[in-house]
Amino acid sequence: MTIRRLISFAITAAVIWAAWHVGAAQWQQFVFQDDLKQIAQFGSDRGEDLVRAAVMEAAATRRVTLSPDRLQVRRLADHLYIEAAYTAQIEVFPRYTYPWPFTVSAEGWFVPGGRFPTSR
Repeated sequence: MTIRRLISFAITAAVIWAAWHVGAAQWQQFVFQDDLKQIAQFGSDRGEDLVRAAVMEAAATRRVTLSPDRLQVRRLADHLYIEAAYTAQIEVFPRYTYPWPFTVSAEGWFVPGGRFPTSR
C-alpha cells in the first residue's frame, strides 16, 4: 500500500468513527426527547416535584447526564412545559472528546386520568 492509500484509509476511518459517535448521541437525544413528551403528556395529575423525578429517572435510564439545575418544569393553566439542557461528551476521535450541548423540550396538554409511562 502506498502512503496515499494509508492516509486516505485513516481519514475515512476517522470520519466513520466521528459519525458513529455523533449519530449515537443524536439518537440518545431523540429517545430522551420522546420520553419527555410522554411525561409532559401524561403528567397532568402530578406535581412539579414528581414530574422532575420522572424526568431525572428517564435521564438516568437513557444515560443522559442531566443536572437538576438545568431542568425546568412549568405548569400553566392546562399546559405542562419541560425544558432540559445537558452536554454530552462525544468522542469524535479516539481519546479526543468534544462537549456537545443538547437542549430538549416538551409540552403537554393535560389529559384527564393520565399516568406516567412505565419504564422500558
